[in-house]
Amino acid sequence: MNKALEVYSFDKKIRCGTKKDGGYVIAELEGNYDCYISAGIEGEESFSGDFLNKYKINKNNSYGFDGTIDKYPYQYTKEIQFIKKNIDTVNDAKHTNLSFLLEKYSNIFLKMDIEGGEYPWLLQLQEPDLNKFKQLVIEFHGITGDGWGCNLIDKIKCLEKLAKTHYLVHAHGNNHGSVSDNIPDVIELTYVNKDCFKTIPKFNTTKLPIENIDFPNDGNQNEIDLNCYPFNFSKKL
Repeated sequence: MNKALEVYSFDKKIRCGTKKDGGYVIAELEGNYDCYISAGIEGEESFSGDFLNKYKINKNNSYGFDGTIDKYPYQYTKEIQFIKKNIDTVNDAKHTNLSFLLEKYSNIFLKMDIEGGEYPWLLQLQEPDLNKFKQLVIEFHGITGDGWGCNLIDKIKCLEKLAKTHYLVHAHGNNHGSVSDNIPDVIELTYVNKDCFKTIPKFNTTKLPIENIDFPNDGNQNEIDLNCYPFNFSKKL
């Protein structure tokens, strides 16, 4: 588990979205994206609003998925196509595995918070399709044990699969959840495709969370300190 959560150094980071639950830290990369996907919406889409405005992406290649709501919260952005489906391993009237977008696009940004549904989707995703994502920010649920519809062994497989094609460049613990052996049970992870790097980056030695970029999901509780291995190598190197 720990090796799959090793964070690499990346200097240019920005925050999109609210300064609480619903905002995420991402890497500011060169070049553009040919597709934006928001998976898991409920009523909070401040991240999508900020991201789409910053990168000038419109609804021709921007998609929001959530089968649990009837209407998209368009007060955040109108530059998105809402599809009332949940992310899954199949394609039917209520679910999609995103294959129709992976056939069309190859430079994708994905924001995903789907309450454990990330695991079956990642497990069935083939490496060539995973490589079509330029950057992903995913909230992983229950990573310290079984639960959320997935056993720990398969959760680790998901993290190891991502580590083959992408570098983990940021981690932020969701303080709504617990901590076990320094690992937050619910954690937001930001991945950048390895093709974006000319050389292998160094391991992270920057203090996490980052002041004025990271903010607690629950403002009434302290942030989760990630200044230890595998998130911070300043004491390990």
